[in-house]
Amino acid sequence: MNITQKILKIMGMEIASKLIQSDADCETRLWRAVINTALEDVMITNQNRTEAVLKGAAHDWFASDSEDFEYVCLNADLDPKYVRKRYLDAMEKGVIFFTRKQNLNIKYTELYDRLRKTKNPDDRKNITRYINQLRKTIFEL
Repeated sequence: MNITQKILKIMGMEIASKLIQSDADCETRLWRAVINTALEDVMITNQNRTEAVLKGAAHDWFASDSEDFEYVCLNADLDPKYVRKRYLDAMEKGVIFFTRKQNLNIKYTELYDRLRKTKNPDDRKNITRYINQLRKTIFEL
């Protein structure tokens, strides 16, 4: 597994040593690869919509208290609370951050998904108006 030095530094020695541990069983290494992929996703600097949405989803996964996150961490032989704490510390220090354009692209995607589900014509019109404003702002950045 190829793990960047930046990710290892962010997560600290305890987690880093486990992420690079090569003698762990196959299943544990698989779950550690899931965590590593999510960490790589939150480090995305590209500002296009697809990658911003990936980054946002990975952030939500780390920041949430979901059963899925806990399951992955426990199967990776990592303490979910400690992994989340290290992630949130990195956010607080500004090591992991979202640009304005990334945030706008995430909002754009959320609104577009809402538009697709909305049946009311007035609601659709309002959402479409907001989407168009967002699109203009994004392209001006």
